[in-house]
Amino acid sequence: MCDPYLIPNTRVLRNKLGITNEELLEKAEADITYLKLLDIDAWFENEPLNYETILAIHRYLFSDLYEWAGETRTVSIYKEEPVLGGISLEYGDISTIQEQASEIIEELNQVNWSDISSEDMIPLFSDLVARLWLIHPFREGNTRTIMRFAGLFANEKGFPLNSKLLRSHASYVRNSLVLYCVEEAPEKEYFLKIMTEAIIDF
Repeated sequence: MCDPYLIPNTRVLRNKLGITNEELLEKAEADITYLKLLDIDAWFENEPLNYETILAIHRYLFSDLYEWAGETRTVSIYKEEPVLGGISLEYGDISTIQEQASEIIEELNQVNWSDISSEDMIPLFSDLVARLWLIHPFREGNTRTIMRFAGLFANEKGFPLNSKLLRSHASYVRNSLVLYCVEEAPEKEYFLKIMTEAIIDF
C-alpha cells in the first residue's frame, strides 16, 4: 500500500523544508524539536489533560516540519525495531486511535496520585504511559509527544519528571518502551528504571 506521508519512491517523509534525504530530515527534526521542547511547558501550563492536548503538543513540536502535525495518522504503521531484531510492535488500529488514547487518559485522570506510595505509583504511571505510547497516534513523533504529555501530566499531579534526563537519553527511552510493550516476554525493567530516575520530588 502506498504511504501518502512519504515522498514517492523513497522512505523520506514529505516535509515543509523540501528535504529528500532521510538522515538530513532526521537531523533537522531533532534540532527543531529539541529547541521547542526547551520551552514547551510554558505553552501548555494548565491545559486540560486530554487527547486534544496530545494533538496540540504534536502540532507545536512538528508544525515547522510537517503539514499533518497535530493530526491523528490515517495509515497503519510498521516500524522495524533494532532491539527486536527488525520486527515491529503492533501499534494502534487507525479506526480506534482516539478512543483508545482517551480511555487510557481517563484511567490516568481517575487515579488519586497523591494518595499512593512511590513504590506503587511509578510502575502504575509507567504502565499507563507505555500503553498510551503503543497506540502511536501519529505517523512520526510519537515518543517525544507522549513523553512530553507524560511530563505535563506528572507536573500537574505533583510528581514532576526530570525532562532533561529523558531528553538526554531519548534513544534509551524509545528502546525501553519498545521492550516494555513486546506482547510476548516483555522486558519492563528498562523503562521502569529510567522512569524511576526521572520522577523527582515525589
